[in-house]
Amino acid sequence: MPIAKVNPEAGDRQRARHPSYAAAFQCIGPACEDPCCGEWDIPLDQATYARYQRFPEKKLRALVSHFVTINPPGSSPGLYAQIRLGPSRLCPFWDSDRLCSIQKDHGPQMLSATCSIYPRSLSRVDGVLEGTLSLSCPEAVRNVLLNPGFLDVTGDLHSGAFRTDNSHQLARDGNGAPRKPHRSFAAVRTRMIEMVRDRSRPITERLLAIGSLCQQLQQVLDRGGDDAVPAFLDRFQDSPEARAADAAFESQPANPALKLEVVLRLADDRLREATCGKRFREVFFAFVEGIATADGSLSGDDIGCLQFAERTWYQPFFERSPHILENYLLNSMLQNLFPTGRETSAGCAPRSMFDEFLLLTTQFAWINAVLVGVAGRYKESFAAEHVVEVVQSFTREVEHYPPVLHSILESIKGRKLDTIEGMSLLLRSWNG
Repeated sequence: MPIAKVNPEAGDRQRARHPSYAAAFQCIGPACEDPCCGEWDIPLDQATYARYQRFPEKKLRALVSHFVTINPPGSSPGLYAQIRLGPSRLCPFWDSDRLCSIQKDHGPQMLSATCSIYPRSLSRVDGVLEGTLSLSCPEAVRNVLLNPGFLDVTGDLHSGAFRTDNSHQLARDGNGAPRKPHRSFAAVRTRMIEMVRDRSRPITERLLAIGSLCQQLQQVLDRGGDDAVPAFLDRFQDSPEARAADAAFESQPANPALKLEVVLRLADDRLREATCGKRFREVFFAFVEGIATADGSLSGDDIGCLQFAERTWYQPFFERSPHILENYLLNSMLQNLFPTGRETSAGCAPRSMFDEFLLLTTQFAWINAVLVGVAGRYKESFAAEHVVEVVQSFTREVEHYPPVLHSILESIKGRKLDTIEGMSLLLRSWNG
């Protein structure tokens, strides 16, 4: 494995420019409480599929014949085939010791790109390889959220410890797609990361200010292109527009009933899917217990329960550890190449920068609502382990399912919440 090193003297600008903390990740194997070898059908690239045909006839070759299927013609080489799960909903190559039999018998170089890279998420920006972590892995959540200086952790992404042939790139623009800040991407991303870390105002107001920046940046790009972005960023920092989102937040009346309705609807839509995992269900039931009245109902005092839980257990915890929510946003922004977004399949329309903001913000608000309810469930014992469970189970059930992400945007736009004012309703404290 690559040797991790901490680089405390390097500034946020350089680390955010090309993050490499994913290289330091080490899987905890059998100790993992929610292993990636369960509940997911696993894509197999064409080169790996060909190598699997050379396995010995017994054991692994038989498993390949039974559980690996070729995808329909026209699929990309990276999605050439698929490892189907067995009746236990576990990967058929997973041994009784909770380790991968392919890796044990043939080495890590025989793993598919997906299995080799995960939970790392790789991108190429300006020709440089970047590595962040997917928070659908419990250990990745601990690495990112619980370490105040996670961006200081660096590693060698070219060490050979994992494959690098499956990476993302910045979403394209033009041909009807929204303009994106390609040449000025590093400066835009750095400014937004600085905004996330600005503790002079609540994190919810910082996020709304980023949304305002996305809106105005789109206008700048449409008028003057990338060349106009640097001057705009210099002006935005001290301009009245930089605080415009604060005014929208302060003037928008609280509507906790609508906020709860949105969260419950989004959760219910996911829970109804056959692909929804057990851990997400357990976390949601803990949330329901935390906001239920004494007789177990959700009528009458559910908002009151949320307000009390937020004030009594949630708020004190995050006041002691403000880096947790900041780190969630930072990792999400770096992983998804925010606000430009990552290149998707050819058949998907790229999202606008403001849609990227809507998606980031709605997920942030959804997770926070669940955290408040779970804090109400565990009360004085609410701790970092509960945060890890909530964020990991949520990310696993949302991040890896494009239809779920699409439905989030559809739901928000259908309710006409796709504005700064709408997002302020979802981000506002339960206590107003």
